[in-house]
Amino acid sequence: MKKLVGLLFLGACAVTVDQINPVVAEYNGDSVSIQLDGPLMEFSTPEVRAAAVKKADAEAARICRKGSRKRAEPTSSRNISTGRYTYVVERLYLCLN
Repeated sequence: MKKLVGLLFLGACAVTVDQINPVVAEYNGDSVSIQLDGPLMEFSTPEVRAAAVKKADAEAARICRKGSRKRAEPTSSRNISTGRYTYVVERLYLCLN
């Protein structure tokens, strides 16, 4: 019985890529910043993390195409604290031709 409860608890805590949504934090025509939920990224599997980064890459490319640029090139990533136990992962992209 304890094993079943443990498995149910672990299954309920699994993070899926659908739970991690990229958010455009800043755009100035030459660069775009995309934010991802830090704790969700931290507690997800490497596969989910990679899929979330791909979603962020796609969102950055979409935003760059809305301007005069053709593609988004990732340049850096940083963690920004949003509270005592929360943070966002901000990825910076350059919009290039």
